[in-house]
Amino acid sequence: MRVSVICRAAVVALCLAGCTVEPATQAVLDAYRLSQGGGSAPHRLDPALQYLRVVAAGQENLLVLGYVDPAANGPVQVWYSGDGSVLRLDDGRLVGAAIRGVVDWSGVTFVNLPAWHSIGERAEFVRIRDVSPGYRYGIRDEMHIRRIPAPDDSGLAGIAPALLTWFEESVAGGAGDGQPARYAVEHAGTPAARVVYGEQCLTAQYCLSWQNWPVSGGEGR
Repeated sequence: MRVSVICRAAVVALCLAGCTVEPATQAVLDAYRLSQGGGSAPHRLDPALQYLRVVAAGQENLLVLGYVDPAANGPVQVWYSGDGSVLRLDDGRLVGAAIRGVVDWSGVTFVNLPAWHSIGERAEFVRIRDVSPGYRYGIRDEMHIRRIPAPDDSGLAGIAPALLTWFEESVAGGAGDGQPARYAVEHAGTPAARVVYGEQCLTAQYCLSWQNWPVSGGEGR
């Protein structure tokens, strides 16, 4: 992701100031350094920080966890890229995205959303969201989620897909933006269930995937 002139200026100013910065600001600084240095190399990762590998529009980027928002429906992770784009994840599911020059998803809420460990072969829930550009508010999607075999065309890296349990999430009636979303979950069927990889289209032309990074050694069914 290309870093804007404003972002570069802010980074230089903060570095010259030499002062202590807030965690979210530090996350932007680290994401900037990664974007400038091809920072997916393991030796460039700070073990004190948490990273998200995001692939979108044919480009791979590392986002840095800025903070965790104690939202009403559960903690939301807020991830920053070097160009100021932001992803918000709630239990591995995308609940907010501000992608510079592309799309802005906000106000994402769910009704009757099942916990990962409680999903059997199939479940239903409702998703409500606001989307820009276009200023569409309160879009209500009737959602279906079901278990699927491990796919052979995902962007999952460093883990054999068959070691995880996969779910496909789609809008009823085939509506929605692009292909159905997919999630890879470890420890599915237990309260420790955790999404380690997800992919989703935010528009018919813009799809992305995200994965906890670096890969840990504990992923499995």
